[in-house]
Amino acid sequence: ASPSADQKSVVEGRLARRALLGLAGTAAMAIGASLLFRSRVRRVERAVLAGNLLTALDGLGGTLWTHRFAGTLRPQVDGDDPAWRVQVLDLEGVGNPGVLAVCSRLMEPSSVQPMSDELFYFEPEGRIRWTHRLRPDLLDFNGQQIEPVWRFSHVIPVPYGKQQTVWAGVRHGWRWPGCVMRFDAAGSASIRFTNSGFVERLCRITRPDGEFIAVSGENNAFDRAFTAVLGINDQPSCSPEGGAKRCHFANAPSGPPRDYILFPTTEMLAAMDTPYGNAQQVYATNDGGFVVDVWAVNNPRAIFLYEFSAQTEPKSVMPSGSCSLFHRRLQQEERLNHSWAACPELANPLTIRHWQPTIGWRDQRVPWQAATDER
Repeated sequence: ASPSADQKSVVEGRLARRALLGLAGTAAMAIGASLLFRSRVRRVERAVLAGNLLTALDGLGGTLWTHRFAGTLRPQVDGDDPAWRVQVLDLEGVGNPGVLAVCSRLMEPSSVQPMSDELFYFEPEGRIRWTHRLRPDLLDFNGQQIEPVWRFSHVIPVPYGKQQTVWAGVRHGWRWPGCVMRFDAAGSASIRFTNSGFVERLCRITRPDGEFIAVSGENNAFDRAFTAVLGINDQPSCSPEGGAKRCHFANAPSGPPRDYILFPTTEMLAAMDTPYGNAQQVYATNDGGFVVDVWAVNNPRAIFLYEFSAQTEPKSVMPSGSCSLFHRRLQQEERLNHSWAACPELANPLTIRHWQPTIGWRDQRVPWQAATDER
């Protein structure tokens, strides 16, 4: 029998109620999702410096805040890695990161004072928490003040308990001095290491006996590229005495570094009348050791990769693929009289000079690894 009019009315009423309940549920879910999205804490995930405008972005790429630095900032140098100049860091360990930024200003035409770099730390909301203008308290060999033109060469974060510290490589604008500085979460600065030459790069090393910093750069007192190892809790230290006196500080810290190593001037450098190759990069290995890239010629493509163990003992040196190409070029220019495959330097280990506090200077031989296809 077909349903009566009353039965149809009951069924239609039930369907209408179900539809209304479904719509109400959908609306409730939409409202809940909207409230959840609005209540989500938008944290700084990335920061970008374009021109003199610093922009902090959340995970979806939305702008959280901006800051415009005064003056004109120095343009990026070709080959420079901008990642270390602007970093998202939670220095205080509260779970909400801020932004650390290096500010390098060009000297204004009307200014009579040279410009040193500045370091800024911004709170998560964009307020400046602290700032530091570079002016290390260091005196020239003759006790005179060094011109106040200092540049950051590298900046890295290093854990310190629940917080983080900032370690910075520093070098002078045009003369030989260099140093390593440490900044705590509140912006308090201290000199941890001074060097008779530029400090180029830093690297955090984790070993079973603690945390360390590997440093790379050049030593003008000895005209050599160098690397050093510092303990993060060691007393302030300096590069070893010796070499040209004009390349030492009058008030350097008295403590010694854990290790200090001078790299040799290899034959391609000598053929180009270059006293040393730049030690531009240093990076950690999984076993607590580290690798230092030293230019084999005046070009960052041709490098020698020196590998060190967790005890800072030399393990090997390996040339990059471009070394043979530059060697061939020097041979064609008659600066070298042999081929890469027949190079006498590759037939024997290279010799580095290694300084340690309890030993002093000693020579160590470093074997080649994969120098040529024939070896």
